[in-house]
Amino acid sequence: MDSVFSLLRLYEQLPEDIRTAVEFVIVDDGSPIKYDIGTFDLNITWLRINEDIPWNQVGARNLGVTYAKSDKMFITDLDHELPESSFRYLINCRNPGRNFYKIYRESRENGVKKRGKVCNVGDRYYGHPNTFFMSRARFMRFFGYDEEFAGNYGSEDFRFVKYQKYQGSRQHYLPKSIRCFEREVDREESYHTLQRDLSANTPIDKRKKQECSLFGYEYGQSRIFLNFTWEIKYRNNIMPATLPLLNTWWRPLWWFRYLCGTLAR
Repeated sequence: MDSVFSLLRLYEQLPEDIRTAVEFVIVDDGSPIKYDIGTFDLNITWLRINEDIPWNQVGARNLGVTYAKSDKMFITDLDHELPESSFRYLINCRNPGRNFYKIYRESRENGVKKRGKVCNVGDRYYGHPNTFFMSRARFMRFFGYDEEFAGNYGSEDFRFVKYQKYQGSRQHYLPKSIRCFEREVDREESYHTLQRDLSANTPIDKRKKQECSLFGYEYGQSRIFLNFTWEIKYRNNIMPATLPLLNTWWRPLWWFRYLCGTLAR
């Protein structure tokens, strides 16, 4: 649990305007240990899945997105950390809409090998294949991650990206100046012990690809979603110290948004 708590304590040091604008949704995927969360000076929702389903990151992500309060969301794992500058960019940038973005990672040490390339402090390298900045509405519109992959290893992240692209979503990278760091996580105390065996999920992935090829629009997705029970372990909300800027002209311009549809954001 120290790996989770230390990251949240780090985020508690962010400036108040960031902490009041961001909500952290933590999903405990059925861990067998007991722990005391304590309190955090953050907007935070901590969820725990009751069933111990192996390789259920698909369900965990679907659950986290379900509880997200903003349409702009950043989905990632425990071993990634966002700096203040990246938070500010994501808070202030426009809604991703039908775009979804990967984020470059930056090395914090010398001699790190990534895909045959040696990276030193400050070097940027490729993004994690299952870390995205995207629209919650777009995620939900096309049914999120496919929980038919839950219970066995692999393919769910690849199929998620492919399925989004098939529906017209566009994948990009965030600007290279926006990055995240890989955290050093204790692989003995803070990591899974499951076996990485693709033999079960590879045939499922091939079948879904074939369904898309044969039947087209919105086929190739099981619609299995939140196939488990869960509980809210902890929730905290912090109030901003100042009100947002007045924007009295926004409501009268509803007719413009009506006429222009998605062009008016």
